[in-house]
Amino acid sequence: MVLMRFVDLFCGIGGFHAALHRLGHECIFATDIDAHAAAVYEANWGQPSGHPVHCDIRKVIDDIPEMDIICAGFPCQPFSKSGSQEGFADQTRGTLFHDICTLAEKHKPAVLFLENVPNLVAHDKGNTMKVIGSRIKEMGYKHWWKILSPHNYGTCQTRKRVYIVCIRNDLVQDFEYTFPKERHYDLDIRTVLDESVDEKYSMNADELYWLDMWEDFLKNVNTDTKLPGHPIWADCFKGDEELPGDLEQYDESQLIEIGTQWANYGWVKPVSEEMDKEQLIKAISLPSWKQNFIRKNRLLYSNNRKFIDKWLKKWRVLEVDEDGKPFIPVSRTKYEWQAGPTSRTNWENIFQFRPSGIRVKRGDYFPALVAMAQIPVVGWLKRHITPKECARIQDFDVDGVHGEPFVLGDSDQQSYKQLGNAVNVSMIHLIQERIDMYLSGITDSIEETSRIAA
Repeated sequence: MVLMRFVDLFCGIGGFHAALHRLGHECIFATDIDAHAAAVYEANWGQPSGHPVHCDIRKVIDDIPEMDIICAGFPCQPFSKSGSQEGFADQTRGTLFHDICTLAEKHKPAVLFLENVPNLVAHDKGNTMKVIGSRIKEMGYKHWWKILSPHNYGTCQTRKRVYIVCIRNDLVQDFEYTFPKERHYDLDIRTVLDESVDEKYSMNADELYWLDMWEDFLKNVNTDTKLPGHPIWADCFKGDEELPGDLEQYDESQLIEIGTQWANYGWVKPVSEEMDKEQLIKAISLPSWKQNFIRKNRLLYSNNRKFIDKWLKKWRVLEVDEDGKPFIPVSRTKYEWQAGPTSRTNWENIFQFRPSGIRVKRGDYFPALVAMAQIPVVGWLKRHITPKECARIQDFDVDGVHGEPFVLGDSDQQSYKQLGNAVNVSMIHLIQERIDMYLSGITDSIEETSRIAA
């Protein structure tokens, strides 16, 4: 296999580094603007070429040495659309993707390996991905991309990301890169959980209250054979009147009455008598998807009115104090069952406390880690997963299977953020391994330690 030198841009805590290092490649430069992430990177990988990892790529771009591979999980930014007279280089100017291109044009590495959120494909109505592809082609590279998730490769996490592989034209010829084949795996999150963890990861009293509240709902609401597939919004249980049709048919006083009622339900912001008809309609118009959810929740309520009224009172679900502060946060009065036809209980599944509500899923794999306070909770353990367990589902070697154990920082908050931002190590390893196999086949006359010269 040809061993290559790579630079690790927007490196975070080093997911690319972990994967490529395991394949025998050498990191010669790394950079990240986040000081906390850079500190964890250096604790595990040191300072490639003796240069501090914590730095702004735009200030050190001239210091980056010649490389064979550029690795980058770059931020998603919109490009210029000021006119067709612009070249693709001009359209990307001012973005961090442009800095990647600057390096690529200067050093002509064999490979560009990029990773991003799947929204990149549809971002800016497809313009962003179109410009990226055109710019890559303009620089002399052929590229392939695909949205993949590690749960289709044996890791207990669903995490869709778009991976872009770019290989220099003179190395490609008639070659077509193929991504690793997706397969079905019978996964179980128990394989990544520790038997004993610190008590601080246990659910707090409020979290237990909210889940017991919804457990009562699950056990007693009559939904025939299965739970609703739509989100359950308790604020829709305040009434069962039909939603008005076209708002244009109402006069201003009627619109104020509707708006006041809907504001009381929490569906819209308060309206005022100073608003004219056009302003009122704009303020209280609900998108069709929201109207659909409201109607479904109203039907659920009308079919279970006796129980739900008791449930609302028992758990004080919609109560507010004299200052209007809800006894239960609004986001915790919303609930989404995505665990399928399993036993109807929270405590045999996993869930997240999201800004949009409580979401319950089966315990076969975790939802995608994010860089916010939505740490998954294991129902049967009644605790949040730990940073070390998060690292396992991102395939960082915290258990030392492949050598020295990967070390996280001291701050749990920072670790959750860093792992939510990280690339999945196994996905990078699988994709890069296939790149290596191809390049080894066409460069067998080059010594293993040499560079694939432009």
